Amino acid sequence: MTQLLILYAVTVVVFLGLDMLGINFLIRPVFDRHVGHLLASPLRLGPAAVFYMVYVAGLLWFVSVPALKENAPLQALIGGMVLGFLCYGTYEMTNYATLRDWSLEQVAADLVWGTVLTGFSAWVGVAVLSGKLA
Repeated sequence: MTQLLILYAVTVVVFLGLDMLGINFLIRPVFDRHVGHLLASPLRLGPAAVFYMVYVAGLLWFVSVPALKENAPLQALIGGMVLGFLCYGTYEMTNYATLRDWSLEQVAADLVWGTVLTGFSAWVGVAVLSGKLA
């Protein structure tokens, strides 16, 4: 149980820390250009916190815990990227299909970011716990 809590903590810190940078410097400028008039101000932190906590829990369930059992950080990286692509792709493609002002630039930026972020976060968590990241 302690190992699982550490895996969760490491993964959520990496994911959240990097996503704050990514949102501010990569994603927000693109979204401002296309749907800035729709963005909440101030940001609704409650729903954001729920997303981060649940998304990372799902990442552990589907990717990180199985990879840790196999002592395979590379498996976590690849599995995390697949999961990130599926999750962020669902969000982006649904918005692109249904929202008039959604752009291919938003789809591309957020899809690539979510794929890399999810895979990297899973990889770091598993690598730290498996002793392959010192």
